[in-house]
Amino acid sequence: SSPQNALYQSCHEDENDVQTISHKCQVVGREHYEQLTRGRRCQDRQDLYYLAGTYDPTTGRLVTADGVPILC
Repeated sequence: SSPQNALYQSCHEDENDVQTISHKCQVVGREHYEQLTRGRRCQDRQDLYYLAGTYDPTTGRLVTADGVPILC
């Protein structure tokens, strides 16, 4: 998997101007992402990402989707 396609979910909130939104994207689990990107036509999809884990902005804790803490 490409780390540039990894996203972390968070409860952090922010206000963004609607004009800063460029397009929709699809976020799937890592296994599904691996399946989709095995096919040639999906390898270059710019709108496909996988859920790599969770970030808690109050504690600064980063956890992988498998529940493994990441030390930053």
